[in-house]
Amino acid sequence: MGLLTRLQVREREGRPIRVAVVGAGQMGASLCRRLGRLPGFALVGACDVVPGRAATALAHAGVVAGAAESDAEARRLVDARRAVATTRADVLMDLPDVDAVVDATGDPEAGARLALAALGRRRVVVTLNVEAEATVGPVLACTARAAGVGYTLAAGDEPAVLAELVEFARLVGLEVVCAGKGKNNRLDRTATAASVALEAAQRGMSPRMLAAFVDGTKTMAELAVLANGTGLVPDRAGLHGPRADLADLLRVFVPAADGGILQRTGVVDFAVGDVAPGVFVVGRADDAALQRDLAYLRMGAGPYYLLYRPYHLASLEAPLTIARAVLDGEITLAAAGAPVAECVAAAKRDLRPGEILDGIGGATVYGVALAADEARARETVPVGVAAGARVRRPVARDALLTAADVELDEALTVVHLRRLQDALVRDGTLPPVAAEAGRLPAAAGST
Repeated sequence: MGLLTRLQVREREGRPIRVAVVGAGQMGASLCRRLGRLPGFALVGACDVVPGRAATALAHAGVVAGAAESDAEARRLVDARRAVATTRADVLMDLPDVDAVVDATGDPEAGARLALAALGRRRVVVTLNVEAEATVGPVLACTARAAGVGYTLAAGDEPAVLAELVEFARLVGLEVVCAGKGKNNRLDRTATAASVALEAAQRGMSPRMLAAFVDGTKTMAELAVLANGTGLVPDRAGLHGPRADLADLLRVFVPAADGGILQRTGVVDFAVGDVAPGVFVVGRADDAALQRDLAYLRMGAGPYYLLYRPYHLASLEAPLTIARAVLDGEITLAAAGAPVAECVAAAKRDLRPGEILDGIGGATVYGVALAADEARARETVPVGVAAGARVRRPVARDALLTAADVELDEALTVVHLRRLQDALVRDGTLPPVAAEAGRLPAAAGST
């Protein structure tokens, strides 16, 4: 049976997939609305640190809910067949029979704590949090695999959509030269939550989230995540990010020897132009028979070919991953072992000793994608652990922050988890994904 048919059967049989959503901002609220209208899903609760936001998201999803800030209150709501709106994620994860927990927070610290707590309770984790994934995704994926629990990025955002396109290219015989996305927003490395506040209000977005889009951090994190899931790498620090439209991609994203901008093949990058909101793969075929087949299929004369998807539907596609992870143990995208790329912190302005960094989307740092071996050699600081760090010495604008520049906030879970990941990578004990690890046993009771 197809996925929709299977969900419809579960709806008729009263066995829906029970989902808890943490983070009820723009993405989380959109996901709640979709889950509330799909057969085969039961939205058992939502959580957000802003009081009332989770209740609003559930109401807009057509779900009858009540507020609860304790396990006892939540159990009373469950007994009354009502969903739970809360500001405490642990209340949701302690609900009975939760099949999947979705991270829609967009915050590295919240994502690290949530993933550890959910995996510890053997809940499938589906994440839309590329900020956390770019920081500690490899160690979280390793933890999940060791426990036999699903941990995966959600379908619909660019990394997962691109990973599907990369796999497709490889399956049809193409060498992946470059996988990339169109940048949806203008690029301004100096953007802050304050400078984009008016635009954010007009678009119904968090100012910090919009600032992270505009200053490039989101794009850098997304492409680092894609790299770690596929083995592709950044061609250079910060990527190229040329101004290029769809018609330019086969000319631009090819090796310099063939007139393009790339120093090597098998890379990730982005374009500023009409490619957005789409994603693309430039592939190469050197086999004469394959070139003839592709020419017959009107893909061009080669040797370079373009695969393009003109959209990504973000939270609207996420239920696909939730269903496949719970029913089939399928992993849409996760880190494939030790990272090959990092998203590291650069100074948004000159930084002075004693300053406290405000993290992603703030006024002090932005993210830069970098090959992992270069990041280690330069002792750079992942942007996902920058929040709360104290500056030790002057750092010039646009310089990459190093371990000597800042003192991290050791109270943060994401810092501890990142230190563990670094130790495992350094010791060579962060295992690669086994060939069969893309599919885990289905969740109990999900057949």
